[in-house]
Amino acid sequence: MVRQVPLGEVIAAIERAHPDSCLDQLAAGVILAAHWLRLADQLLDCFVDRARHAGMPWAEIGAHLGVSRQAAQQRFSTRLAERHAAVRSRIVMVSRGGREEP
Repeated sequence: MVRQVPLGEVIAAIERAHPDSCLDQLAAGVILAAHWLRLADQLLDCFVDRARHAGMPWAEIGAHLGVSRQAAQQRFSTRLAERHAAVRSRIVMVSRGGREEP
């Protein structure tokens, strides 16, 4: 199992890094929170993508996420399609020697 870092440890680390300024602590907290939000989105995208490739229906995926089938499909289907299109585009570019299409 992945170790979960307690919030108190994160707060203490930020306080140690910025002991003299509550605004610097706030700025560091904002940066870290934004990073974690992006990471959380990428994590869910990864496992939803795997579930879809394994043939899992949106209803089951939604149930595991605690949302409806429709909510899961609306949230992830477009993002996954965009990510796959970006990967395909990079593959095509590399196969053409790193050149973009004219």
